[in-house]
Amino acid sequence: MNTEEKHIENLLLDYFAGELSETEEKELLLWLEADEANKGKFSEMADWWAIAHVPLFKSNMKSDFRDHFGDLTGKTLPIKEHRLFNWRIWGKVAVSVLLVVAISTTSYYAGKSDRKPEREQIAWFETVTPAGSQSKVILPDHSVVWVNAGSSLKYNIDFTKQNREVLLTGEAYFEVAKDSLRPFVVKSGKLDIRVLGTCFNVKAYDNEETIDVALVSGKVNVHLDDDNKEEKAKDIVLVPNRMISYNKETSQVKMSKVDGASIYAWTNGRIEFDKQPFDRIARDLERKFNVQIRINSKSLHKEIFSGSFSADQTLDYILREVDVEKKYTWKQIGNEFIIEDK
Repeated sequence: MNTEEKHIENLLLDYFAGELSETEEKELLLWLEADEANKGKFSEMADWWAIAHVPLFKSNMKSDFRDHFGDLTGKTLPIKEHRLFNWRIWGKVAVSVLLVVAISTTSYYAGKSDRKPEREQIAWFETVTPAGSQSKVILPDHSVVWVNAGSSLKYNIDFTKQNREVLLTGEAYFEVAKDSLRPFVVKSGKLDIRVLGTCFNVKAYDNEETIDVALVSGKVNVHLDDDNKEEKAKDIVLVPNRMISYNKETSQVKMSKVDGASIYAWTNGRIEFDKQPFDRIARDLERKFNVQIRINSKSLHKEIFSGSFSADQTLDYILREVDVEKKYTWKQIGNEFIIEDK
């Protein structure tokens, strides 16, 4: 391997480890644009790097990744630990996907090309947590994020250079590191949550009627950018133990009082709900236990429940505790729970 090839090899390794300087990023982009074969090589390496950093596969794939990496670059390469984030997994393993975007008219999403306009950044990182699992992400600024089942968290490789902005679909609990110069912004649907350093929870699943933002400590500013041009954008300041719920259909905002400790109980595997309709509880249970719940009962749809359950309690146990009046029956067929009136 000549000196130039060795240099490119080091640039690639540093890129995947998140250690490139701005000058080195530009140098790597010039190499990408010089030859279509280089883009293909980069794309394939991105796929292997993403797989190797999924904890479920890491122990099994490490040697395969090293061998395959060597085939791509002409020499076996060492594996560097990824410094941008760390993982802790409860239950089933969360799937972590590295989304790689080249600066050019062609973008690479984990090895798949997609035509997009020019971009100033060359990479995004995304954590995708499937149903039945939870994951913990440590961001480059040392903020900690717990990502709940059926959720995704995405941030740019330039996270700490220009701003601290993340994109959330689903639910996550944030412990934000203080930085007075760079506010931390969570974008989710029509809401932008802006903080300097605080602890809060955001619940913004696509199949939920509302987006909920609950504050544990500190202070957050919630900015609502509605499509209605006649309405001015709203800014709401939250204080601890308060939650706002934004209704995606009516654009109405409701403020309520909550228990700070229960806001993030789910990060320890607990399920807590206070005066919630069973329809909404069922969606949380589906995500936690990775099942489908079919409710064949008109009365159950309207019922309101409160409860608190530990991480080791089963779905069947929770349903029995909820059905204190013994009005319902249920059966499991494959991955589906069917609930009916007795």
